[in-house]
Amino acid sequence: MKTRILNVAMTCCFASFPAASLFSGNIEPLVRIPFITNGYQTYLELQINGSEEKLCFGFDTGAGSTVLDQDFVISNNVVLSGEKEEMATSTNVVQADISTNNSICLNGFNIKGIKFYIENLSHLNTAPDGKRVAGIIGYGLMRNYVTYINHEENYIELYPKGTELFNNAAEIPFFLYENELPVFYASIKTKTGELPARLVFDSGASFTSSLSSNYISKHKLVEQLKVKVEVPVIGGALSSSSINYLSSLQQLSFGDFTFDHVPVNFSTSSTGSMANDSIDGVIGFDLIKKFNVVLDYEAKKMRLIPNKQYNSVLNFNLTGLSFRTQNDKVVVAGVMDYSPAKSAGIKKGDIVISVDNNQFKSSAELRNYLKGSYKTMDFLIEREGKLIDFNVKPSDFY
Repeated sequence: MKTRILNVAMTCCFASFPAASLFSGNIEPLVRIPFITNGYQTYLELQINGSEEKLCFGFDTGAGSTVLDQDFVISNNVVLSGEKEEMATSTNVVQADISTNNSICLNGFNIKGIKFYIENLSHLNTAPDGKRVAGIIGYGLMRNYVTYINHEENYIELYPKGTELFNNAAEIPFFLYENELPVFYASIKTKTGELPARLVFDSGASFTSSLSSNYISKHKLVEQLKVKVEVPVIGGALSSSSINYLSSLQQLSFGDFTFDHVPVNFSTSSTGSMANDSIDGVIGFDLIKKFNVVLDYEAKKMRLIPNKQYNSVLNFNLTGLSFRTQNDKVVVAGVMDYSPAKSAGIKKGDIVISVDNNQFKSSAELRNYLKGSYKTMDFLIEREGKLIDFNVKPSDFY
């Protein structure tokens, strides 16, 4: 029997789950790494090549490459090899400088042999603690360990290969796309039926789910779902900004779990992994954070343990606004056509001073405030030096 959660407006079906045993034997983790989250992405601290500086890195299960921002190369004793390699993101393929044989230190635990791809990551939002994001790590951290990610208490644990964690929990096999990214089999349900889908397990994706351009074209999903709305998507860990269509799926199922009424982005990318025939889409952090997760790359399996966030409402955009944080201000990054915000008169580039007299330090804080609410909201906007009030009534406009 599949466990189902209904995500319609603010209504949830609450489910209970049997307790899962942690592991067989008294095995302690090699290290426990605390992380912080803005509700959409995960950030941890690490040190590079013996430097005392603690850098903020995004933790991303959908990142095959370990990426370092170009501004942190010299201060962290990173030596470029003089060569470039291709690095695929979800939306394109770039040529990046590389640096090999680096070491990182995570809460006192040292890992050697790290290859950095050097890129400009200035497009990324700052972390919740205000630090600039210096890099992205995922596969480079997890490939040699069994990794346990606790989204309730915000920590990651690394165990030796072969460690069995949560033996009673739902087990989902996966294969590795490009030998790096975990891809599992799921099914989606639209108005015309059920379709199989191969989805990347991508904790660095700030949305709920996304489907690739080739998959959408093959199954004529735009025509089926009558998608009308275009939304600018600010790239997650390694992807650049792009224009995606926004809609919802009747159901998304994987393992023993089924979710109803699921927000989905329809990618328009013509390059990168989201235009590749080997994968059909992505599930992002909005779904992943509902579970504590065990990832075993050697055995190519993961286990999902529902946590206290399992029954939380999925992140539907009910206002039509997207945001970015710029110079400690929340700025409107985009306004969707046909949306309540568009009707109210809010424009791209407007600065959000407050919503319902509440001020927000980051775009993530504001998105969390807006999430799932249908009540009319009072936006105080700064535009060209003037303050303007807008009343926005959220709705299911797509």
